[in-house]
Amino acid sequence: MTRLIMGKHAIEEVVKRDPERIIEIYSHQKEHPFKVTVVPKQNLSKMVSSESHQGLVAKVKEREFLTPKEFLKGSPEKSVVLMVDSIQDPQNFGAILRAAECFGTSGVIYSTNRNVGLTPVVSKASVGASEIVPLLPVSNLADTLKKFQEGGYFSVAAEVKKGAHMLTSFEFPEKTLLIMGAEGSGIQPILSKNSDFHVMIPMQGSIDSLNVSQATAVFLSFI
Repeated sequence: MTRLIMGKHAIEEVVKRDPERIIEIYSHQKEHPFKVTVVPKQNLSKMVSSESHQGLVAKVKEREFLTPKEFLKGSPEKSVVLMVDSIQDPQNFGAILRAAECFGTSGVIYSTNRNVGLTPVVSKASVGASEIVPLLPVSNLADTLKKFQEGGYFSVAAEVKKGAHMLTSFEFPEKTLLIMGAEGSGIQPILSKNSDFHVMIPMQGSIDSLNVSQATAVFLSFI
C-alpha cells in the first residue's frame, strides 16, 4: 500500500529515518539533495490537490501502525497518549500531530471512519510528524478508551463543563489518555461520560476559545 506525502520537511524525515519507504520523489526542480523525478509544477498540484507542496511530492510505502493491544503490551510506566475525536480539518490534524511529536507523546489514537486520514496536506502541516509519531488508527474510540483504562490509563477529557478542573492546577496521572474533540461538536457524549476527569483551559481574553490544535499544544505543555 502506498500514499503521497508533500513538503520539504515531511519528505526529509522519511529519507532520514526510513529511506526504504521512499518509492519516488517528484519535483519541478532538479536541485535537491536527493534524486528526484522532474515533472511540471502543475502536475505536483494535481497529484496532491494542493498548491502548498513546496515543489516536492513523494510516493511512499505506508508506514507501520500499532493496535491498542500492541501498544499497551509495551507501554512505558509514565506515558501520555492522545486520542482525537472527529478531527476533519487536515491542517488541524497535521498541527496536532506536530504538537504530539514535539511534546514527546507516546502515541496518537484516531478513528478510521470519523477522522481525516493521513493526506498529503496532513503530512505537510505536521512538518513530518505524521511519519514519526506512533499512530493507532482504530474503528471504535469508545472501545479503545475502555481498553486503555483497563491497561492502567486514566482518561482526561479536554472540555468546558460544570465541575471540570482547571488545567493550571490539575495534576495529570502517570498514565494519561488525553481526549481532544473537534471544534463545534466537541467530544462524543459516550467518551465524555466514560472519562475519569474533565479539564478545561482558563481563558482570559475576549475570544473565548482556541482551535483544537492550539488547545492540544497547550494541554500537552502542562503534562
